[in-house]
Amino acid sequence: MATVTAKLTLTSSDLLTDALALASSTDITALHTSGMARKKITSTAIGTASGQVTIDTADVFGSPSYIYIKNTAAYAADGTGTIYCYFEGPDGTDRHEIQIPGSQFAFIPASSDSSLKAYTATSGTIVEFMVFGTQA
Repeated sequence: MATVTAKLTLTSSDLLTDALALASSTDITALHTSGMARKKITSTAIGTASGQVTIDTADVFGSPSYIYIKNTAAYAADGTGTIYCYFEGPDGTDRHEIQIPGSQFAFIPASSDSSLKAYTATSGTIVEFMVFGTQA
């Protein structure tokens, strides 16, 4: 069992009329993990099994699990290299899409009843990810 601390800090002196200073953190008791992985995505369409990357498989890491995902491609204003992730429920129809442009990341909680899969706008984009499971 390991403790992982996730922190997010947002600051700005000129975004609002007052200074912005938000910070949030949580300690996660991780009983197991997928380990850090980097995989090439070759699928450019949702629902295409060949070439998609399964980041989190339903019922493997317990609920909640926490998922770190990073798009290693350089940012492109035209969306080239964007990674699209979606949760697929047990019946294969529950899809909630997340877009991660190049050089960006996401850290999200997930339930154990859905798998998280990824496809990309540009075949060959590399996704970096790690799942932290809170239950055995």
